[in-house]
Amino acid sequence: MIVSSMTLDEVAAALHKDVVELQRHVAARYWEAERRHRKTGKGVMQQVGEYTSTALIQWTYVVCISTTKTTLYPMAWYFTQQGIHAFQIEAEGPSTYLRPHVLDRYRQRFFPHADVLEALREMHKRNYDKASQPREYKGKPAIASAVEDGYLLGELVNKGTIVNFHTFYDVKMGAKEAILRDMRQMLEIRRYLAATNPRIHDNRSTNYVNWGQGFPLRLEKLHKAA
Repeated sequence: MIVSSMTLDEVAAALHKDVVELQRHVAARYWEAERRHRKTGKGVMQQVGEYTSTALIQWTYVVCISTTKTTLYPMAWYFTQQGIHAFQIEAEGPSTYLRPHVLDRYRQRFFPHADVLEALREMHKRNYDKASQPREYKGKPAIASAVEDGYLLGELVNKGTIVNFHTFYDVKMGAKEAILRDMRQMLEIRRYLAATNPRIHDNRSTNYVNWGQGFPLRLEKLHKAA
């Protein structure tokens, strides 16, 4: 369970421990779909779901299955008095923390009539994939990420293990910002590189190409090993 008194570092650590249970859940649910798709499917099959772990951690997730690769993109969420906080964790690279304000901005732009949890699910389903780079924002060092529906801006914290996102721009708004407008192309390039699994160097705090690639899994093997 995530509680409001925990630090971001403590939350991220709890999620990385709990994601093992989530992986088993996903394997049990989708291993047959993975096997069929690898034999006779084409393109990428996307599955989305939700799961509450035995530790009472709330997960929403995306699973992408191609004929050669399966990737899990897990995001956990929790309530405080400020609203819903969201954490997307990765096998490689920093975790992504979205402040309640970010989700509020996204909901206002795209799902104004949805409740906040529905907006969170839709946000993750559409924007789990990110292309990130250091940029300067309002005269300060920042991390900018391009996603399907726009851009996220924040800063690295906890010695580079978490990106704390505080700002969301939709595509139209981001096109007005010089530091963001060229990142649409970067997102397409990153998606191609994700499929080829590049490994440029080992420092995860600066290996931006490999950020945001979720957890590569082989569901059939994981299910049989359970």
